[in-house]
Amino acid sequence: MMWLPEKRYEQILSILEKEGAVKASSLKVEIGVSSETIRRDLEYLESVGSLKRTHGGAVAVDQSDFDESKNGYLEFQKRERQKISEKAEIAEIAAQYITEGQSLALDSGTTSRKLAEIIKTKFNRLTVVTNSLHIANVLADAKGFTVILTGGVLRPEEYSMTTDMATLIFSKLNINTFFLTTCGVSVESGITYQRPDEIIVQIKMMEASDKTIIITDSSKLGVNSLYKMCGLEKINMIITDSSVTDKQIKMFETANVPVVCKLKQDDESIKQ
Repeated sequence: MMWLPEKRYEQILSILEKEGAVKASSLKVEIGVSSETIRRDLEYLESVGSLKRTHGGAVAVDQSDFDESKNGYLEFQKRERQKISEKAEIAEIAAQYITEGQSLALDSGTTSRKLAEIIKTKFNRLTVVTNSLHIANVLADAKGFTVILTGGVLRPEEYSMTTDMATLIFSKLNINTFFLTTCGVSVESGITYQRPDEIIVQIKMMEASDKTIIITDSSKLGVNSLYKMCGLEKINMIITDSSVTDKQIKMFETANVPVVCKLKQDDESIKQ
C-alpha cells in the first residue's frame, strides 16, 4: 500500500496518541515503507513540534502543549500538527487556481505554508508576497520564484511580520490572487479571527489583489471568532476539504460565495 506523506504523519501520530512511544522498526513494518522514509517522517514531525525523537524511535510530546489559552488561540507550531491531510487536500486544489507567472499573496496561516510547499513543486515562475518567515524559508531556494517579504515587527510565536509597517509595500504592488486563511467564516459575520494582530496586513493584501480566495478546513465554516476582518462580499471563493457538508456549501452559495472541495469540483454550481 502506498502512503502519502500526510497519511503517514497521521498514522504515526495516531500510534503515539495511543501508545505514548513507538519504535522506528515497528513503524517501518506497520506502514510498509523503508527505514529511511520513517527517519525522514520522524525528523519532519519533530521539526513541527508533533513528537520528540529518541534513539530508535519517538515519544509523544506533552499533551498539555495542545491546551488552548483562554481566548482560544493556538500558536503556529501547535496548529500545524492539526488536520494535516485536510490542509494538503486544500492546497492541492488551490494550486489549480494558479497560473504560471502569476503573483500571489500568502498570509502566515498553516494552510498557506502547505500551499507554499505545493506550488514549489508545481510551478517554475511565480511571485509570492508574504508576511510569513516560514513561507519565505520554504520558497527561498525555489528557482524562478520571486519572494517578497513584507517586513514589519516579528511576532515570534507565528514567525510572521505584523503592524502597519508590514503594510507599506502593498501600495506598490498589483497581485493576482490572495489566498486567505481564517479562524472562522460565516454568512452573518464574514471573516473573523481569534486575535487582531495580522488583520491589518491581510486587509492590505486583499486591497492589492484582483481576487481573494479563502483556504480553510471545513470545521471553520459557519464559525465566528472574536475579531471581524470583513464581510463575505470581499471573497471570490472558498476552498475547503472534502468533509464539508451540503448544508455548509448551500449556506455560502446562498450568499453568492462558491465553495470548492475535492469531491465536488465537478459540480457546476461550485465552479469558479
